[in-house]
Amino acid sequence: MKTFKLYSLCVLEGKEGSIKQRAIPLKDGLIINMENEDRTWHIDAVTDSTHKPYFEKVKEEEGHLLVDAIITSKNNHPATMVTKVITITELSDGISVLLEAKLVLQKDEVIEDVIEDLVAEGLSGEELVNEFKERKNNLAAHSEKTLEEVYASLQQSGQYQLR
Repeated sequence: MKTFKLYSLCVLEGKEGSIKQRAIPLKDGLIINMENEDRTWHIDAVTDSTHKPYFEKVKEEEGHLLVDAIITSKNNHPATMVTKVITITELSDGISVLLEAKLVLQKDEVIEDVIEDLVAEGLSGEELVNEFKERKNNLAAHSEKTLEEVYASLQQSGQYQLR
């Protein structure tokens, strides 16, 4: 197993045909790569109790959440994971939400989408290289197109009940 600091957590919700980000403000958090054959991750997010009803509803309905997790540093790219709520624990100053997660989108896939977008925009040569460097340096989150494709694919698979 490998354990990392959870820097930020954002729930990606499908609303009115597009993806809306719901930031979950963290007080603390860990993310653990279980390194098993199922490629499971566990996310332990400590947040304010005001989020308890939201997570309780998802757990009660046996739903899934698509999340962007940033690990260790704000400079890292988000990892998109499909999760389910395992437990919600009340703490003296908030709640701890344990999520079981599977990685569905990595940084390399986002970079591929950036290149595809640049080519589709008709860029080539030096102009393509310069624009790629600019966009790569400014990748704070995944492209909207990529997230919408992932969300739709997971919904259509029938395996997940995304919120």
